[in-house]
Amino acid sequence: MSRNPILICAPSPALRNQLEAELAEIDYAVVAVSTAAEAITHLRDGEIHLVVAEGLAVSGAMARLRSAAPVQVPILVIAPAGDVEARIAFLEAGADDVIAAGFDRGELEARIEALLIRAGRMTAATLSDQPAGQVVTFFSPKGGVGTTTLAVNTAVLLAAGQGAIGGRAAQVLLVDLDLQFGQVATHLNLTPHFDVASLCADAVALADVDQALSYLTHHSSGVQVLAAPANPEADFAVTVDQLERAIGILRPRFDHVIVDCGSRLDPRTLWMLEQADIHIFVIFPEIAALRATSLMLAFLADTATLRARTSFVVNHLFPRELLKTRDIENLLRATPIAEIPYTDVDMIRAVNEGVPLVASRPSSPASLAIGKIASAIVGIDTVTSQIAPGKERRVSLFARR
Repeated sequence: MSRNPILICAPSPALRNQLEAELAEIDYAVVAVSTAAEAITHLRDGEIHLVVAEGLAVSGAMARLRSAAPVQVPILVIAPAGDVEARIAFLEAGADDVIAAGFDRGELEARIEALLIRAGRMTAATLSDQPAGQVVTFFSPKGGVGTTTLAVNTAVLLAAGQGAIGGRAAQVLLVDLDLQFGQVATHLNLTPHFDVASLCADAVALADVDQALSYLTHHSSGVQVLAAPANPEADFAVTVDQLERAIGILRPRFDHVIVDCGSRLDPRTLWMLEQADIHIFVIFPEIAALRATSLMLAFLADTATLRARTSFVVNHLFPRELLKTRDIENLLRATPIAEIPYTDVDMIRAVNEGVPLVASRPSSPASLAIGKIASAIVGIDTVTSQIAPGKERRVSLFARR
């Protein structure tokens, strides 16, 4: 069963064909025309739920398009790239939303769905295709072990195709929950205008998915980023209730929600861990880090209700092997899903340049190891350390006697 019928109105054959192919690929029922007059005919004669129009086609015809449909139909206009005045003019003329030419398909799909939801036009088929996104948390009780690096690179891999859903590219949201000093934006060379604190402070956006989506920063890989605040003081203004509402409204719009939780356990991190479908705990192969992991797991077992399956990733930050893999397996009673080899120069260069390692050096040993994390997330068989949901257990390798 096809999803909502969408009318494309674009005089440019290239754009018309692109829109028709992309929307048909994600199962929308599509009708494509080249002029506003043809669009008006279809609006009068057929059931159209949304119009996607090239700006040139609807210049001066917005009012006629509005009056042609028996019920109000949202209009998304594609404006020339970089022409802010044109975008403002289309909004003033009556467009419900405007997107710049050269858009990413993920952004186009998100804007269409937001307009359909706002207009009450989501069909049963559409809703059934939009389950709540899978939440994956990256956390370590010891700072500086690479949770951000692994979260960022995993998100990019999932958006690039490893997380493909039903033949289409996965929609990936990357949340930086290190609210004081999060560096997800730095790793991706982004300069966000908005962040998680500003979203949480906007009561309207917390109730309107279209407004909430406007707080995200788009990365060229297709990943949408909800960045950490630039000011550490903003950390104290974000409550668990606000975070719950923010994640709740965004989660259904994405296939994967990757959360970099950093290394601090606070009420918001605990809530996030409780919502997760998969935990990725990053460990460094030395006794102090393993002791911290043991204490963390014991604490979580006593204080939190975790339903997710748990996986461990070993990140080798130094060339000298401090503990053997078999020692780690024996101590944790689990096999890590991946071991990230020592690649300090590549990792540092990737962060300094703002280009994830899986994009700059996709065939490197570290990138291939990160690929195992992405594979585990989407359910591709790999070496697993997963503890079944509901069977989290205390690791007692450092139990006090």
